[in-house]
Amino acid sequence: MHVNFINPVLGSMLNVLSTMAHIEPKVGSPKIKEKNDTVHGKNISGVMSMVGRRGNASIALTFSEAAILHIARKMLPGEITTIDGTVIDLVGELANMVLGGAKSSLENGGYFFNLSLPTIILGTDYLIAHKTNAPIIMLPFTMPEGEFTVEAGYEEIDDK
Repeated sequence: MHVNFINPVLGSMLNVLSTMAHIEPKVGSPKIKEKNDTVHGKNISGVMSMVGRRGNASIALTFSEAAILHIARKMLPGEITTIDGTVIDLVGELANMVLGGAKSSLENGGYFFNLSLPTIILGTDYLIAHKTNAPIIMLPFTMPEGEFTVEAGYEEIDDK
């Protein structure tokens, strides 16, 4: 995994939450995801792929129920108490905003990608299957109201 790839994703995640929700989560220590690591507890994930000439990437944003409800309350009008269609749409929009911001930064470094539409996974104890053979880096985030994780993998294509 190139730092050139993961840093724009990390920076974009922090930027989206600070500007759109006025939240500044704490970033934990990254770790490599094991092949069959499942997401434990009740969570919601937005998964997207990035396909480019120089490489392919897979990204997942996984929020605990408490974390996404807190974020939704900060970003959306009305009283939000459960994960409903509006919150599901918000997870897709967060994934779009984070990857859109990362894509812009990566283009400045000569990496050009097309983004997929987000796929949303909602449930308890599930596996996220990334569409890359690259190692997946897991970046945990915490805030008093809950936690979330950004998973990212980048596979460089040898264009020789």
